[in-house]
Amino acid sequence: MSQFDHTPAARPRIGADKIILGALAILMIGAFFYVSSQRQQQLRTSPTGLNGLQVWLASEGQTARNFSGSWPLNIDEVGLLVLPIYDTALDEARTLARSKEDWITQQDEYDLDTAPILEKIADVPTLLVLPKWRSGMRLTGLAHPLLLAEQTRLQDTLKAVLQTDDVRLDYGRTPFSTFPYQTTAQDPLSATVYAAQMFTAKGCKPIVGTAKTMILGACELPSGTEVFVLSDPDLINNHGLALGDNAFIINDFIAQTANDQQIIIDYSRKSWLTRDSDQPQRERTWADLKRFLEPPFTLMWVGLAIAVALVLWRAAMRFGPLIATGSGLGASKLMAIGARARLMRLAGRDGALVSDYGKARLAATATALVGAAHANHISHPDTFLAYTQRRHPKHAPALTKALNTISALPPSASATHAMAAVASLDSILEQITHDT
Repeated sequence: MSQFDHTPAARPRIGADKIILGALAILMIGAFFYVSSQRQQQLRTSPTGLNGLQVWLASEGQTARNFSGSWPLNIDEVGLLVLPIYDTALDEARTLARSKEDWITQQDEYDLDTAPILEKIADVPTLLVLPKWRSGMRLTGLAHPLLLAEQTRLQDTLKAVLQTDDVRLDYGRTPFSTFPYQTTAQDPLSATVYAAQMFTAKGCKPIVGTAKTMILGACELPSGTEVFVLSDPDLINNHGLALGDNAFIINDFIAQTANDQQIIIDYSRKSWLTRDSDQPQRERTWADLKRFLEPPFTLMWVGLAIAVALVLWRAAMRFGPLIATGSGLGASKLMAIGARARLMRLAGRDGALVSDYGKARLAATATALVGAAHANHISHPDTFLAYTQRRHPKHAPALTKALNTISALPPSASATHAMAAVASLDSILEQITHDT
C-alpha cells in the first residue's frame, strides 16, 4: 500500500453478543436501583422512618416531601432540610450483616459521608436528626434499651458534624421522659419520648428541653452557620410522633423555621442543592435556529419539500382542483331533479327515468375510479365501456348487456322491468369499482 493511499479502514461491527451483554448490564443496573429503592422505602415506613412526619406536615398545610437525590434542588425554594442520619460512623464503610443476629445488632442502616452533610448545612437551614436505634428496632418493631445504638459512636458522629469535641450524650432515667416546649403563641407543650437520648454541646441552645436535658437545640458551627440538632429521632419518627404533644411541637417548630417554603426530608447521600443564579445563562440567537438548516439537516428539509410537492401534485392529478361551494349542486338544482323524476314516475315513463339514472350512475362510478378531474372523459356510456374493456375486460360483456338492456327499454316500460335493469347495472358497476 502506497503512502498516498487513504482508503478508510472498515469500521468494526458490533456483534450480537455485545448487544445482549449490554442489555443484560442495563437490566442489572435497573434491578439494583429498584432493590435499593425498595430497601429505602422499607426504612421510611418502618418505626424509625419519617413517612409519618411527611404525611402529618402535609395534612397541616405545609409543603413537605421526601427526596432521594438524582435531580437538583433549588436552594431558594427550600425552607428546611430535614436530614436523618442513619450512620453512627461517618466516612467509614459498614460491615455487612451475615446472620439474623448481625442484622438485629447492626449499628448503621447505610453509609454516609461528612462532607455532603456539612455542605447541605452550609447551604440551607437544616434539621439534623441523629440516629438512636440499631437495625433490630426496624426489623422487630420493638423499642428495647438493648437495641440502642452505641453511645460513643453517636458522640463521635455528633462531634464530626458540629466540629467540636465538647459534646456529651446522656439517656433519661425513666422509661418515658417529658420535655417542655414553648410555641410561638406562648402556649406550653410537652414532648414525650421513650428512653430519651439527650445531648449537650458547646454553642447549642435548647428548643425542646432545657440546657441540661435537651433533645432539640439550635447549634452554631465554628464557621458561624446555625444548624438544628435533634438528638432523639423518636420525637418525629413513625414510632414516637403520636406520643404526647410531639406532633404539635414539630409542626409549630417547622412552621416558624421554614417560613411557608417547602420542607425536604432528605435521604440522599450527596448534595443536590443548586442555586438558579449559579447556572450559566446562555444567550439565544438566530444562529441557534440556523443550525437546523445546515447539513446534515439540509438533506432532511429538501427531502421533506420534495415529498410534500409530490403529494400535492398527485392529489391535484387524482382529485383535480378544489371546487368552489357555489359551483356545486344547490338546493334548487336538487329540487328540480327530484321534481323531474317524480313527474316521470307519475307519467308512467319508467324507461326514460332508468336511462337518466344509468347516465348518472356511470358518471358517479367514473368519479370514484379516476377522480373528479378526469371523470368527464369516461362518463359517457361508450367511453366508459371502452375504459372497462381496457381495465376490467372480464366485466365488459356484462356491462355491454346491461347498457343495451337499459337503452332498449321503451319510455313506458313497467316498473318491474325498469328495476331489474337498474339492479343489473348496479351490480356490475359495484364489481368494477371494487375490482372483484
